[in-house]
Amino acid sequence: MKKCLWELVFLAYFIAAALSVVRSQSKYCGNEKCPTFYKQVGSNCVYVSTKTKLNWQEARETCHSIDGELLTLPDANSLRDITLYLQVLGVSKEHFWIGAYDIGHEGTWRWIRDKSDVSMGTPFWVYSSYPIVYEPTGKEKQNCAILDNNYGGFINDNECHLKYHFLCEYVGK
Repeated sequence: MKKCLWELVFLAYFIAAALSVVRSQSKYCGNEKCPTFYKQVGSNCVYVSTKTKLNWQEARETCHSIDGELLTLPDANSLRDITLYLQVLGVSKEHFWIGAYDIGHEGTWRWIRDKSDVSMGTPFWVYSSYPIVYEPTGKEKQNCAILDNNYGGFINDNECHLKYHFLCEYVGK
């Protein structure tokens, strides 16, 4: 009888310790502060569309339907965080719409969320040394931005009517 009681006490202690570890790790995952559909990626709550491909405007409307906006990448750390997250998910070979555009002001790229300027050049935009190509190069035809799988997840401009997966960030109601 004593042996069974001791095993139950040990088992209860083990379960309590395991739950404590899970709770403490969840603080670092940050998922508890992101609403349904979203996961913590760096400092953002991000939704990754992996099943649906839409044009840029449709992707934006879908983000709005879940209280989001197409993803903003204000700094190199944000770009690194999302690129690594897409690799972990196993979808880094896909193109993803993000919230940058130059519609109506050709050559001046802005973030849709707050209308701030998009940082140009490296480390954000695609750069190819042969032949030398500095993106964005699409002029009036390519006015919406993607994370480009052909160039390691850097930003590239593309035609807004094309259909790609997309990335939303939570902005609230």
